[in-house]
Amino acid sequence: MSVAIPAYRNETGLAKTLERIFACLPLPQEVLIHFDGGWEPSRDFSADTPVPVRLFHSSANLGPGGGRDALFRQAKCEIVCSFDDDSWPIDADYFQHALAIMEAFPQAGVISPAVYLREKPVLPRLPEVSEGVSFEGSASITRMSVYLKVPGYVPVAKAYGVEEVDLSLQVHTAGYLVMHCPWLRAWHDRPYADNEHSTLPWIRNEVLLAYLRYPRWFQPWGWLRAVRHVINHYSPGRLGTLLRALASSFAFCAEHAKHVHRYRFSEIWKHRSTPPRRWTLRSEGEAIKVEPAPRSRRILYIQYTNPAAYPPLQHSSQILASAGWEVEFYGVAGRGAAPLAFPPFPRIRVHQVEWCPPGFRQKLHYLRFILGAGWRAWKFKPDWIYASDALSANPARFARWMSGARVVYHEHDTPLPLKGAINTGFARYADRCRRKVGTNADVIVLPNEQRLKAFVQDLQPQGQTFCVWNCPTIHDVPEVPAERPDTAPLRVIYHGTIVPERFPSSILTALANSPETVMIRLIGYETPGSRGYVDHLLAEARRLGVAHRFESLGSLTHRSELMLRSGECDVGLSMLAITPSDINMQHMAGASNKPFDYASQGLAIVVSRDPEWEELFVKSGCAIACEHGNPEELTRLFQWMATHRDEVRAMGRRGMELVSTTWNYEAQFQPLFDYLHTSPHTTQPHPKSL
Repeated sequence: MSVAIPAYRNETGLAKTLERIFACLPLPQEVLIHFDGGWEPSRDFSADTPVPVRLFHSSANLGPGGGRDALFRQAKCEIVCSFDDDSWPIDADYFQHALAIMEAFPQAGVISPAVYLREKPVLPRLPEVSEGVSFEGSASITRMSVYLKVPGYVPVAKAYGVEEVDLSLQVHTAGYLVMHCPWLRAWHDRPYADNEHSTLPWIRNEVLLAYLRYPRWFQPWGWLRAVRHVINHYSPGRLGTLLRALASSFAFCAEHAKHVHRYRFSEIWKHRSTPPRRWTLRSEGEAIKVEPAPRSRRILYIQYTNPAAYPPLQHSSQILASAGWEVEFYGVAGRGAAPLAFPPFPRIRVHQVEWCPPGFRQKLHYLRFILGAGWRAWKFKPDWIYASDALSANPARFARWMSGARVVYHEHDTPLPLKGAINTGFARYADRCRRKVGTNADVIVLPNEQRLKAFVQDLQPQGQTFCVWNCPTIHDVPEVPAERPDTAPLRVIYHGTIVPERFPSSILTALANSPETVMIRLIGYETPGSRGYVDHLLAEARRLGVAHRFESLGSLTHRSELMLRSGECDVGLSMLAITPSDINMQHMAGASNKPFDYASQGLAIVVSRDPEWEELFVKSGCAIACEHGNPEELTRLFQWMATHRDEVRAMGRRGMELVSTTWNYEAQFQPLFDYLHTSPHTTQPHPKSL
């Protein structure tokens, strides 16, 4: 096998990539490196290497695709493994298994491994191969006899949205397969990009792809997709820049006119719409035994808000996907939780519609969402529909009618009785839908035993009921606990929705009266009813003279970032105002993910002085109770923790032990998983009981 690496101004990353490649056994036959855009590294990467390293240069900026094309045409081997200058194999036997997979699938033109990022937890090897529409550009395996039959990569400096999509179309129309194999694992050493930096080239590349590959009559589709990027990333300050990028597409297409190779619409449609096949793998020595995989179970999550704001949905979907399920999410890009996003994960796809503000337009938006849920269910044909809030009840009813799937209704927060301003016609309609689904759903899930009992007493559900606490996963527990020396400041963290009921300003008063070694970190987002509250807290911190000890990090995009920032602290705050009229506040133990998240990172926990909280956390030895909104008591607690670091660390260790054994979502979800996984595939006609 040959290895091809396009490189551009990342000497440190390239050195690490080569180090990891040379640690593999067996080694590839050769390594080819292309230095793009006139870049010359300071070191000689071809010296003192265990295999020949051939270096190539270009004065023009060809981009990663153009660099790969130049290297592929110089490779000596039939199979070429491609990496970026910041990606590499995870497993030492990567090349041996990559070659075995390519031999097992002679019709494969391109195979990509599972590519993991800092925000994407590394999974064990999954012994399977599946067809795909595209592949991972940062790591892939290409068959040269196939590549030389197609037009190949187009030299675009910033190739977002065109590089992998274009080559996949070429390979498919040539009669070969594009495949994904999570049995092979690679690492891409950069955070999962949100693509904000690539918006401008993406606009041009949508038009370019259509110009190069689509029939003339279908090329306006590329312009429509480009306009969609303009609309999605619109802001008054950026509109001119976005429109100039769109206008530059004409010249951009003319610049690459020599690469035109258009396909028929039927070929493009077949490429996009052919149902993917999947195979299981079994290793027999150096050989690979391939068998057609049975039909995967499927589940469609529906939620009329941003599902990434709910860790239990992320955890359960990843557990199911790891067990071979195909998972789709259909949700809304929420306003307050808009920065939150699911990390990429094998077999999980997320579809979201844009958020719509309250008013008449939102009612139309909700109708569109219901129809979209039905369309997704009809197209995806799930075995189960997982509805996880009251407003998802009616979309779930329609999706069930369209697909015949069974329904899980997971109620994170129990709706309060309708009265006063919230007793509107739409609210009554949503409540009726929730009651109908709650009564007739096949499975009911709540995160607190007392709430579940109240639900059963009120709605008398016909399906199975489960209480599943909102715990983190075992993967959230760090392999090596963070060091927390006595000489470092006592770092206190709060994460979650930033509202007065959960983070009152009295906490800053306690901070002002505590030793200088105590610091507080705030992570989260404001709810629609608490706009401006973070600014109020920052102003209050300045007034109290503790602004240098109070930091607000805003809302982090991925949960892994949140866990990383939490692990840098010593103490986690989880104090709630217990409201007697609110069943959610009365019975929050098990339903709040905060204390469990803190425990997973080895933090001592401060909880509200409430019988349920004290029974669950304080008696377990990982928390201390404090009265909510009492700055004097919290001050004394901060002072004690600052001077009793051994006890604080001991509480943190106890919490990590509990998460590793019982307070993890794998253990909590297991009874529900067994029920979903062992039940027969959906065969019943469209039910109308919901």
